[in-house]
Amino acid sequence: MHFPSARRSSRSRPFLGVSSLGVPSLRRRASDAVELMDDPDCDPVKLASTYANFRFVNGVVSGWRGMYRRDIRPLLSSTRESTLLDVGCGGGDVARALARWAARDGLRLRITAVDPDARAHAYAMSLPPLPGLTFRRALSSDLVAERRRFDVVVSNHVLHHLTGEQLGGLLADSERLAAHRVLHADIERSRFAYLGFGLGTWPLFRRSFIRDDGLTSIRRSFTAAELREVVPPGWQVTREHPSRLVLRRVVPTGPASAGLASAVSASAVSVLAGTASAVSVLAGTASAGSVLAETVPASVSFPVKSDRRNGHSRPEREPERVHVHERGQANDSGARVRDVIVVGGGPVGILLAGLLAVRGVDVEVVEQRAKPSLRSRAIGIHPPSLRALEQLGVAEEVLARAVRIRGGVVRSDGRTLGRLAFTETVDRMQSVISLPQFETEAVLRARFAELAPGRLRGGVTVTGVSERGGRVAVETAKTVETAKPGGTHGTVEGIGTGGTGEGGVSAGETLEARYVVAADGARSLVRDLLGIRCTARTGGETYLMSDYPDTGEHLGEAVLFFERGGVVESFPLPGGRRRWVAMTPTLQADATSDDLAALIRARTGTQLPPTTAEASAFSVQQRLATRLVAGRVVLIGDAAHQISPIGGQGMNLGWLDALQLAPALERALRDPEAASGVLGDYDRRRRRSARMAARQADFNMAMGGPVQGLRLRARNGLVRALAAPPASAVLARAFTMRWL
Repeated sequence: MHFPSARRSSRSRPFLGVSSLGVPSLRRRASDAVELMDDPDCDPVKLASTYANFRFVNGVVSGWRGMYRRDIRPLLSSTRESTLLDVGCGGGDVARALARWAARDGLRLRITAVDPDARAHAYAMSLPPLPGLTFRRALSSDLVAERRRFDVVVSNHVLHHLTGEQLGGLLADSERLAAHRVLHADIERSRFAYLGFGLGTWPLFRRSFIRDDGLTSIRRSFTAAELREVVPPGWQVTREHPSRLVLRRVVPTGPASAGLASAVSASAVSVLAGTASAVSVLAGTASAGSVLAETVPASVSFPVKSDRRNGHSRPEREPERVHVHERGQANDSGARVRDVIVVGGGPVGILLAGLLAVRGVDVEVVEQRAKPSLRSRAIGIHPPSLRALEQLGVAEEVLARAVRIRGGVVRSDGRTLGRLAFTETVDRMQSVISLPQFETEAVLRARFAELAPGRLRGGVTVTGVSERGGRVAVETAKTVETAKPGGTHGTVEGIGTGGTGEGGVSAGETLEARYVVAADGARSLVRDLLGIRCTARTGGETYLMSDYPDTGEHLGEAVLFFERGGVVESFPLPGGRRRWVAMTPTLQADATSDDLAALIRARTGTQLPPTTAEASAFSVQQRLATRLVAGRVVLIGDAAHQISPIGGQGMNLGWLDALQLAPALERALRDPEAASGVLGDYDRRRRRSARMAARQADFNMAMGGPVQGLRLRARNGLVRALAAPPASAVLARAFTMRWL
């Protein structure tokens, strides 16, 4: 199947990716646009140069290193060989990169890279061979016909070459071929991508097709919304970073369930129909002729119900979940042994439990509180955390409830010292948003209840944790909530009395799981029971905070007042309100919101409206657990690291823990021999991230401390320097946690 080469002559060559001074219309896919590499008679020198330069282009735009760390590496083993299929591999640069990374990490991975184009295959075969990497000139349907199976199936910049029906064919083949996971990565059509690629490649790659065909590829690409509308149930579309989409499918472990693949005959679907056409220049994998599919018969349809609540297409009926270990596995007393028990039902614990449930892991949560707290507490949600929420399928709902923080402004003595822009794109997943913690927690709990009904048990306190062979025993007792000023306090009763706690846990009951995760906060009882110490980094600073009606003076911006008496911070909240936080000389536990308003007026001159919200005083303590993994028990969130809330890092850092721990636990459950390695990697990487976050928090608090005279002028000068390019871009990236 070929593109008619006559179409190519009708396309004018763009300058900087624009016609005249305007970007071509990107409202619809330019599915009939033709790339120069599609011409079988194209310049062979330029073609070879294009293949050679894919490596450098993909190193900047593809994001495969991150996907390898998050999605592929947790599935691999140093003792058991895993298999991966790269569909539409082109010149083979992504396949070669994956092979190198796995070898560097000491993991056994055999890669099969296929492409039907003779020119792409010849180029890939001309490069020095790598152990475990095989290139074939073949279609995905050929491998289906051979009844081949691979642990992971990937493609890069293939999707934009396909119509809706052709996309269905690729996904059907992928379902048949993948045993565990599918990752189809592609560019997203947007003005940002078009202009960025056009400007970034203008002086480069003149002796190749990369720039021209790259711009054409962007015009042909899907948007996230378009892709979500056409993919069948079981597939998830996520934005990995601006203008980058990943179509992901995680296959539940266990007996294969009937899915889309069983509805489409192998003979009817041939993805990557074999001719020298359809090259994705941005891909590095999708090379000449890699991605045209035979048309799927009109009788084949993919019934999808669009769920506007979370922005994902979802099946009319949820498929039955197959857990990582055999259903109904029980201990000696006949009680159910879970895959994972999460201790702590706050936002970090619930997010982790949801990410595990999405992966088919049999997970249960026990929470000391009988009812969720309605205190606002954490409010800031950063772009990496939105990626985690997107994987769970709740990002759109959280975004709909939240308010977007477009940037920050720093002021002192009534003057503006500088501004930071947190995002320059229209990609909502790259936003910094604000939402009270109790609302975020409610969304997470509702989603977990959909994924694992009845698995969140409230009013349960853990009183003991001990390993028993390949399991962890969790002793529980009923929690009695007693009121106290500012909230509730949990006490334990009925140990061994046989009383019943909320959610059906009897006081004194012992639960068992293959792994236990401690997400029970800064005063973690599980951590104390394990004897894990925490090292204190710094602390002692005290603050007072409350919420007030928004005066409308700083719409959509966070404001930092670096004043002589100490920092005052202000952040927008939904519903026309703002959070105000001020550093105080001492802990003012009895202070009211009126007291805080008076302090803010004295420092900044801002007159705040009256509020019914109560003020909350807190002191900053920064601690890091000496280890995050103890046998089959893992620490996460505040139980693992306590970070200053100034800068909004605490909850977000815990969510990033969950984003890494979920695939690590999935791997540990599936491959016990690899458990020590993947959990050790989690320990090292998250402790390193926590130390980086703590250093940033130290910097934040030091900048906001009380200063006078020369020190005040020096600090304000430093702020001005940091708020100016190019330092401002680095600072904005740090404050939005994109480096963690």
